[in-house]
Amino acid sequence: MDELFCIEKVIGEVAAVISLQYKEEETNFTEDKFEEFVKPEVVEKPVKKEGEEGEEEAEEAPPVEEEGEAAKPKWDPSEFKWTITNRRAKNLPQVFRDYKGINCHDEVKPASEFGNSSSDQISKCLDDFCGRVIEESSARYLYQQVIFQE
Repeated sequence: MDELFCIEKVIGEVAAVISLQYKEEETNFTEDKFEEFVKPEVVEKPVKKEGEEGEEEAEEAPPVEEEGEAAKPKWDPSEFKWTITNRRAKNLPQVFRDYKGINCHDEVKPASEFGNSSSDQISKCLDDFCGRVIEESSARYLYQQVIFQE
């Protein structure tokens, strides 16, 4: 992802990406693991009866709020749904699609559509891809995967 941002910062906007490979990559990232927070146990303080002494003096008084300020509730991360993304890297189609948003169009094409030999397939798919990028430059972002057979 850093490389994509660096390219856009130095060279310019990335409008299209082509990927020539032997295996199709997943284009949708599924966030199926969520952070689970342990709820803190509520410790009840014993109710003191009249006439008992001892620990009352040892307890600290709660801090006094300044006049005019409302007490802010403590921020609790368990109120939100957090995905676990550590050690779950995204691939290039997922990064490109997430970064470009709803205007990103992704395609998967078999290399056999472009000819019989691998050299013909590569040159024809690149010609087709570049022609489409030039024609549709303002309409949307394009991510195309061309899958070769081993």
